[in-house]
Amino acid sequence: MERITTPAGITRPGPVADRPDAGKDSSLNTITIAHLSDPHLPTEMSPPRLREKLNKRLFSHLSWKRRRRFLHRPEILARVMADIGSAHVNMIALTGDLTNMGLPGECRHALRWLEQMPAPCTVIPGNHDTLVHDNWQQTVGLWQPWMGALPFPFVRRVGPVALIGVSSAVPTPWFRATGRVGARQAARLATILHETGRQGLCRIVMIHHPPVPGLATARKALRDPQHFAHSIAREGAEMVLHGHIHTSTLSSLPGPAGAVPVLGIASASARAHDPLHAAAWNRIAITPRDGGYTLGVTRRFFPAGGVMGTTQETIFE
Repeated sequence: MERITTPAGITRPGPVADRPDAGKDSSLNTITIAHLSDPHLPTEMSPPRLREKLNKRLFSHLSWKRRRRFLHRPEILARVMADIGSAHVNMIALTGDLTNMGLPGECRHALRWLEQMPAPCTVIPGNHDTLVHDNWQQTVGLWQPWMGALPFPFVRRVGPVALIGVSSAVPTPWFRATGRVGARQAARLATILHETGRQGLCRIVMIHHPPVPGLATARKALRDPQHFAHSIAREGAEMVLHGHIHTSTLSSLPGPAGAVPVLGIASASARAHDPLHAAAWNRIAITPRDGGYTLGVTRRFFPAGGVMGTTQETIFE
């Protein structure tokens, strides 16, 4: 087992005397989160209608027909979801790209998929879900029941855990898949992090694009990572979750008193032999301890044509 010990930027001290679990066996209060991303729900899609072809959705449709439908497989996604179902998690954290083109029909298909989740789910959009400007209520807005109160960032509580949903998904020009947080959303994020930290909650931030520079190529990167990073550096967080690059990664951002772990996860439907690119999900166990939290992460991955694998548990405390 790999053990990584970090200071209060990850284990945020809370008002122990005010917590209902104070003095009890902390193992009885563990919250388990399943982190998955980028399912790109495989479905038989009709070509975009004429009015939908005159934008970058046409390119995405061609990409799906020629390549992506062979990479994102329904049988692999089904294995991942069955594994999550058997793990009896408290919450599923889904960091975007449920669709391929963000078409209303795709978003309705994603809605039906969300309704069949094996556990409660919190979702944020990805760049494919907001490929072009479209009617919110007919597309991503259909998933509102799986978000918190908007605008972004929203907060959803799971016991002592605050899931904070940031949106980096914005329409972009052709051949670009960049993201943007914006100064206003970053300012709201800092306020939320401060308040939830003051309450002694375990703060897990969800964002689609990786917020650490260098993890994504220039045409796919977050355009303003400094806004997000400043909020984390100022107020701290216990963990950041992202998707987008279809690779399982572990990195970090500076917090007010130490490094904040940043976890990326491969596409939940990816057909790949490489363990870092194969379909996967992160099992995150959060346990209150000594006035803060211990977070244990185990990655479960599903290589094409192989047996499900599990990484060694990584502990952040």
